[in-house]
Amino acid sequence: MEINQLLGNSIFTKVLFFSALAIAAGDFLATLFTIVYQRYWYNRVMKPKFGDNFSPKCSIFVPCKGIPKDLGNNLKGFLKQDYADYEVVFVVESEKDPAVPTIKSIMEGNANVKLAIAGLSTTCAQKNYNLLAALRCASDSEVYVFADSDICPDGKWLKEIIMPLADSRVTVTSGFRWLNAPKGTIGELTHSYVNVFMYVLFSVACFFGGVGLWGGSMAIRKKDFDELEVAQKWSRTVVDDMSLSQIVMKKSRKAVLIPPCITHTDDLLQTVRGTVTWFERQIMFLKAYQKPLWFFLAMPISLVVLALILLLPVSIIASMSAGKTFLGIGGGAALVFYIGELLTVSLYPFLGSMRKFPKFLILQPYMRLAQLLSCFRTLMTNTITWAGIKYKLDFSGDVASIERPGTDC
Repeated sequence: MEINQLLGNSIFTKVLFFSALAIAAGDFLATLFTIVYQRYWYNRVMKPKFGDNFSPKCSIFVPCKGIPKDLGNNLKGFLKQDYADYEVVFVVESEKDPAVPTIKSIMEGNANVKLAIAGLSTTCAQKNYNLLAALRCASDSEVYVFADSDICPDGKWLKEIIMPLADSRVTVTSGFRWLNAPKGTIGELTHSYVNVFMYVLFSVACFFGGVGLWGGSMAIRKKDFDELEVAQKWSRTVVDDMSLSQIVMKKSRKAVLIPPCITHTDDLLQTVRGTVTWFERQIMFLKAYQKPLWFFLAMPISLVVLALILLLPVSIIASMSAGKTFLGIGGGAALVFYIGELLTVSLYPFLGSMRKFPKFLILQPYMRLAQLLSCFRTLMTNTITWAGIKYKLDFSGDVASIERPGTDC
């Protein structure tokens, strides 16, 4: 078979072919890089340079809302760190939050734990507002660590996540999470797929661009936090991690992703619709705080990927009914894309445990479509819905108005 046959009969099919080649190669190489970084590069090359003598006083801030799966065990994990000098500040929106009794029971007998009550936000995301309230309760610590209540850190999590901050050139560090799908339903696998996809992107972005932060595990020196005016930024924005990434990128600072701080959980979204809504929010954060990346990279690639996914069935049907050849219609581009995606996803087990993996492979095109739907839903809105609260943003990403359930403004 000649290469010209694979390219198809028109300029359109030729463009799609080379686009498919570029996207498939990019996805594969990014995943391969993440495997090397996670399994070798960080531990063997980067980590020894930081040393293990950095042990400043730390404050861990954990915003809580409701009762996610295993909340009690998760919160206890923050109190069992193999680290001498640290405190934990849990924070909730209201004293009536269902998480409060669990938090108070865990606080008993622990002198290094505090509970902050934030109240209702009027100018920023409720999570940001909670974190700002927690910061006001903090002791005089050298390092601030931010974490979500739905992760269960192991005993070395704190030491690992602050370790790179021993290097003054590193401004912020980040972990991530790995989702294990216990039931292997379509909903769980879709959430798992999108999460792995994000992890790969974050790994590459963090290493090469100094961005790619996840608010579920994040650390920064207090000196840098104050110097970069992060609190002021959070007081008017709709998310903590992506807005901090924006600052880090603008100031040409360095961020490091910490593979030992990848926390595993089986608390997954159970429906495809839930994953679409969740990932839409992640893309909206990108749109708000990394607008050029959203407009010039994420959206064009999403359009091309959609065309390539649909091109395979269209080419098959047209070749059987319209008297045209499969390759001439553009089937070659579709095959390159599908094979490339299959090879990429085949690498995922090298990153972490993958349950129901044969089913995962078969569903990959469908799961990619769900991901694309999330992207396209961000085109016509500037409103982000998070935990039932609607935040309307202005062009700069600042919160213009907040609408809570049962209210008009």
